[in-house]
Amino acid sequence: MKVVRVAALSLFLACLASSVSAQISRHEISIAAGASQFDASGTGTAPLAAIRVSGPIASSWLLGDLSLSYASLDEQFSTVNTRTGVAEGQVQAQWPATRFRPYIGIGGGWLHYFNNDAGRGATAQTASGSVGLRVAASSALLLRGEMRLRTWDSGNAGFHNNAAEFTAGVGVAF
Repeated sequence: MKVVRVAALSLFLACLASSVSAQISRHEISIAAGASQFDASGTGTAPLAAIRVSGPIASSWLLGDLSLSYASLDEQFSTVNTRTGVAEGQVQAQWPATRFRPYIGIGGGWLHYFNNDAGRGATAQTASGSVGLRVAASSALLLRGEMRLRTWDSGNAGFHNNAAEFTAGVGVAF
């Protein structure tokens, strides 16, 4: 029994520490889905979908990440869901050259209200930070999980709206 545990732990550590240079790509495109816990005109949880494109900026550990996302917020002070879209960029630092690549990012962009702007202005600046994990399942298949914290300008003198976004996705490396 002890031998099986030692073998399993050794295999896990070998996978974690092994260089997967064939699996480290220059670029990736991924789709993700999840939930956004928001505090805007009321609070709640909304479904979220995103498409993301990433590539190296300076080396394999510093990436640029462009993201387009969509959420349908069920705000307390409106009769229909508020549809929002976010276009943003992030700079992400990731642990390079392993199958499991945790990362942390910071960025900004714009959030757009497709309806129910309620005097907030249709488009607002947004700032975000993220922590996540990329897993190279093969040389072309990538799995990704992320938590992204976002704040955006409420139109009432500053950044008062916010959300915590939790997503899981799949992508291709090229």
